[in-house]
Amino acid sequence: MRTRLCRVVLAVLLTVVCGIEADAKPAPKFALFNADGKLVTSSALYGKGNTIVSFWATYCVPCKKEIPQLVELQRKHGEARKLALVFVNIDKEGKDKALPVLKELGVENECLYDMYQLTAKKYIPDLKIPAVFLIDRRGEIVFQAVGESAETMRLLEKAIEGLK
Repeated sequence: MRTRLCRVVLAVLLTVVCGIEADAKPAPKFALFNADGKLVTSSALYGKGNTIVSFWATYCVPCKKEIPQLVELQRKHGEARKLALVFVNIDKEGKDKALPVLKELGVENECLYDMYQLTAKKYIPDLKIPAVFLIDRRGEIVFQAVGESAETMRLLEKAIEGLK
């Protein structure tokens, strides 16, 4: 009983302090362009399996720290959990500013560009980044973390391990 109470208190604190939530809810739909100018829709992404969506910007130092960690999580769990990783850049300058940063970080994952931040505002109304969302194959958000937190990667990995 005491352990369960501690878990509940911890979940509430993480939700309030870090913006981390555990309840599944439908992921907002979107259509964004990738670096090749191809339109990518959320339904096409989420229909293939589980997806990590990370909102980031080139000026965000915590985002640049988080990106390699996300790539490593996807490498570790991608095949077993049918897990894709997609970055959504919210810089107003678009891919011209973002691509050199991704290249510098050694990232080869898909990046979508949300220059007007319309999609980002659906997921994170206050545009606080970094923001990472785990979306299951049904298109539901099963984990989210908004803002910088030392616990994000550990909690995200636990959520990934809980996927079917």
